[in-house]
Amino acid sequence: MKRIALLAFAGAALTAVCGAAPRPTPTPTQEQEGTISGVPVPRPQGGWLGVEVKDRTFRVTFYNEKKNPVPADVSSAILRWPVHYQPNDERVQLLPTDDPAVLASEYAVKGPLTFKLRITLLTEGKPDSVESYVIDFNG
Repeated sequence: MKRIALLAFAGAALTAVCGAAPRPTPTPTQEQEGTISGVPVPRPQGGWLGVEVKDRTFRVTFYNEKKNPVPADVSSAILRWPVHYQPNDERVQLLPTDDPAVLASEYAVKGPLTFKLRITLLTEGKPDSVESYVIDFNG
């Protein structure tokens, strides 16, 4: 019985001593991977786009390889999608906002929000550097 009490006391003392020891703080050696808002679209030169409808308007956010927001490397975007209420596609231009990583529009998008979305990224002063994507949007 004395041995059991002695072992229990030793175990409790060892736990208290180890719990009181300072733990080393990990040093951040790598950037944490983030999350992409909306539909993720990989870019061929690296990085990502996040396409979403927020408050009934389109937003395109630019991300690096680690999925963290970065300033947009284009000056505008043109979005085009088919609608059921007219024969022509809807079109909208997205422009820079207060957030340097976001291009947005003030045009209210009508539902349903399930369609093929065509995205064209344009850079001012560089007519040859056009990126285009076609995604299945389900916002």
